[in-house]
Amino acid sequence: MLVIFVLLLLYSRNLLIEMSVVEYDFTVRSIPSNPDGYPRSVTIMHHTNSSWNIDRPFPCPTIRARLGDLVRIQIRNLLRDQSTSIHFHGLHMFKNPWSDGTVHITQCAIEPYENFTYEFNITQTGTFWYHSHSAQQYADGLIGPIIIDGDPIEHKYVYDQSNDYVIMLQEWYHDDWPTIMTAYQGPFDAYPGFRPVYPWPPTSFLINGHGQFDCRTTDCTGNMTWKDSCGYEYPAQCIPLRASFFGRCNSTAHSPDEFLCPAGKQIRLRLINAASGIPFRFWIDQHNLTIVARDSLEISPINVTHLHIPIGQRLDLIVHCNRIPNFKYTIFVASRNSYKPPQNITGQTPTLWTWAYLIYSNISTDKRQIQSLDESIIDSENPFFEYEYLKPIETRYARRAIRRVTLAFEVVWNNRTRIDALEEWAVNGITFEPPKEPLLHANYFDGTLQHSLADERIGRVNNIHATHVHYFEYGQTYEILMINYDPQLHPWHLHGYSVDFIAAGKIPEFNPRTGNRTRRKTNEDPYDKLLPPLNSTPVVLSMGDSFNIPPESYVVFRFTANNPGPWFLHCHMEWHIWPGMALVFSVEQNGRYEDLIHSPSNAIPICGRRKYRSTKARLPSLVSFSFK
Repeated sequence: MLVIFVLLLLYSRNLLIEMSVVEYDFTVRSIPSNPDGYPRSVTIMHHTNSSWNIDRPFPCPTIRARLGDLVRIQIRNLLRDQSTSIHFHGLHMFKNPWSDGTVHITQCAIEPYENFTYEFNITQTGTFWYHSHSAQQYADGLIGPIIIDGDPIEHKYVYDQSNDYVIMLQEWYHDDWPTIMTAYQGPFDAYPGFRPVYPWPPTSFLINGHGQFDCRTTDCTGNMTWKDSCGYEYPAQCIPLRASFFGRCNSTAHSPDEFLCPAGKQIRLRLINAASGIPFRFWIDQHNLTIVARDSLEISPINVTHLHIPIGQRLDLIVHCNRIPNFKYTIFVASRNSYKPPQNITGQTPTLWTWAYLIYSNISTDKRQIQSLDESIIDSENPFFEYEYLKPIETRYARRAIRRVTLAFEVVWNNRTRIDALEEWAVNGITFEPPKEPLLHANYFDGTLQHSLADERIGRVNNIHATHVHYFEYGQTYEILMINYDPQLHPWHLHGYSVDFIAAGKIPEFNPRTGNRTRRKTNEDPYDKLLPPLNSTPVVLSMGDSFNIPPESYVVFRFTANNPGPWFLHCHMEWHIWPGMALVFSVEQNGRYEDLIHSPSNAIPICGRRKYRSTKARLPSLVSFSFK
């Protein structure tokens, strides 16, 4: 990392801001590694002028900056046969969508042996993360934390910088994701007798890139079963476990991590769910967790004994080191249902755990006897937990909205031989197809998206394949109603914004569950009566950019379209994005981004049908310090 100090003092809202230019130079490549003791190929990013950490090649290097800094990150792609891109999850890239890092939406892919430079101002503080937004590379290791110093948590809670820990959580497989996605997408009877399989269960869980695996093998000839929510048993899906091509498996390759908790003090945990398909349950033996921030935004602090964290979300925790100091205390990470008795577990994700330790000194005794804390009055098992309890630090009211946009999503199946994948996903009946060239380029250089949209085609399961775009007028406030008709929860992420959640609940007027696979429909649209009027200013329940929508439920948020550009809204389950569970929010003024966003670099790559870029517009410079 190179930090260039700039002798420039800027005033914004009467705040004195010191600006630095922070530069990183990274290389993306694939290497063999053994995150849980089993050797396989992983995808990583490391400092170009040095090697990677051979013991822990991912999470990749921390990106660190402060409010007002200009960050410049050069990426060199040394993947032999894959393009890549880097998305900075949670950073709004205010009026600078050029650095959002979303292939097909804001940029061309970084092709093998090419370079790309991201350059952006820091307009937020707190905990963020970055990951590849190409194919499923982040599930293979291309992830890392982002810390923007100077957030309110630093000033309100007393902890040493050495006790400020990042904890990134992942599930892990022993096949790489191109293989897993091929098995999932099929199609049926690609060879005689082939049936697509879902990408579960994972083999292990990782804490900061390390996990434990017992080196077992299986050819999936067992008779394991799972229960659906109606109690019916089915044969459990199994992913074969075999000896590694890269070498011998070592079940003791990595000891569980240890986090120092100085007696009588407190520590900060920056918890990030970087999984591709698993919401995690997290708790620490005999310690309460104080949640103080959600998605980098300070909340009214709450104490819980355990929590569930959706994919993509960040929760900042304060832990008080107030227990007997000569013991180790286990930090547990589990699938949501792993704490239940086996006979009560439903779904196809089996009981799965990993762990680390909280220690009070460098010499500790392993404490095996578990003493339960008194249960918090807050119900952490509530599926609407984040909307009921992760409240803004100060009471906040949503702005009046001019229009409601309803986004209803569901899975669609078909099994026609040699034609269909296992499933496709649709939002309002549309399965997302990538555009012919980045939407940002099309609108900025040509003033329209129309020639860049994918050719629309009729799907085989009553869906339409198209580049799904919703258009919003710059400066206006809108209400988004998202309805999940699926019997599983889904984690969503909106690029470019933090939104105000104003309502969440079960879909009304559904018939009781009968245990069959028939979708239950409402008789009429009840939401006009159920939700606050558009011209009202309801209390904001919570704020964030990454959120769960529970099974057969709805979530409502409002946002003011003040960040122009094309912004991706998608399910953060990797195997749901690519089968179409996504759309784009295009924030425009009279149909254009021009004059609203910063100018692109002259070196920005172009792709698709475009052979040149227009230079007709007079554009603002990149360095802007408006924090509205």
